Amino acid sequence: MITIAKKNFSTATIALILLGVMQAKAEPLPPLGTTQYTYKLSLLIDFKKREKILKANGEEPSVFDKALSKFSSAIHAADVVDTVERKANQLKITSVTSPVGALSVLVADKKYKRQSISAPENGAYRTTFYYEERGDGPRTTSVLDYKKQSAIFYTGSKVDSTEKLSGDTQDMLSVLYEGVGRKKTVADFWINSSKGLQKMQFTPAEIWDIPVGDKKLKARRYAKRVDKNDSATFEIWIDEASKMPVRYQIGLNENYGATILVELQGVK
Repeated sequence: MITIAKKNFSTATIALILLGVMQAKAEPLPPLGTTQYTYKLSLLIDFKKREKILKANGEEPSVFDKALSKFSSAIHAADVVDTVERKANQLKITSVTSPVGALSVLVADKKYKRQSISAPENGAYRTTFYYEERGDGPRTTSVLDYKKQSAIFYTGSKVDSTEKLSGDTQDMLSVLYEGVGRKKTVADFWINSSKGLQKMQFTPAEIWDIPVGDKKLKARRYAKRVDKNDSATFEIWIDEASKMPVRYQIGLNENYGATILVELQGVK
């Protein structure tokens, strides 16, 4: 049973372990405070395809690739805990993905960590700092300066690249909690992945009845546009009432041979 609070409503993911937006005026911001969201992450890997992709790229299979090759069907691969902290001058989202069961043993319980920091601007939020850290791998970090209109990307402490900003930007966490759910029409988002900026277009679609604990929530599906330059699918279901993400699915079949499904389990 889950209890969904009436306040503080406001992370793809393990495949990335392996392996925004010009935001118009948004709806009023949710109340200040801290909310924790827990999710179940299911993963399906087409390892034969993954093997071909690695070979074509001249890469060796990682510890995660080797571990997942032992599974032939969709598995409950990890649990995700997102902590969303809202202050008057900042939105901070911390996400920890922890492998579970046999996968946890096979990868020595390595975690995937992400953190997003955004500042409010004109009734919305824009990313100023974002990082991702995959197990024992180096942290990839981005720092955004809107006065200089620049984004600097680091691997560890080494600068990898610099990009020019084009308006307000979100990241892979903030787009879930402060992005698509606050748009009623097709919207273009500049998304910060900690390695670079990518433009994504999401289209609002039909409303689904999605069970979460003992409740059934009405969540609208938002689908990312797919084209020849970006074949990854990204669908996000946002509860119409609270604007919280209740599930999302990422299809990385062309690049990674993987499909990820993340489903909300509880809120506190």
